[in-house]
Amino acid sequence: MTDKRRRADGLLPLGLPVPVRVQVDAAGLPSTVTLGGQQGGAPLAVEQVDEAWRIAEEWWRETPLGRTYYRVIVDGGRPLMLFHDDLAASSPAGTGTAGANLEGDWYEQRY
Repeated sequence: MTDKRRRADGLLPLGLPVPVRVQVDAAGLPSTVTLGGQQGGAPLAVEQVDEAWRIAEEWWRETPLGRTYYRVIVDGGRPLMLFHDDLAASSPAGTGTAGANLEGDWYEQRY
């Protein structure tokens, strides 16, 4: 069985983003996170948003990169690094509404 993540040169990328489900509050900040995307368990409450920042890179490519990153602390003090794909077709940047589930546009980034 072959690993579909393996590149043509045989290398397997490490630290790929993992899809998660995120609910946002009225300010558009993460309020709950369900790890594991569709098959995830119970939502974890976000206790604190430590930091938020945006990046916009590779604007010259056919598919540019636009993300908003959040360093958060969830139930029990566990830190997570999340990002929202601001350029995803299903949820343009700035359309987050209170309680919205922006499924497919949110990821956990493990380093």
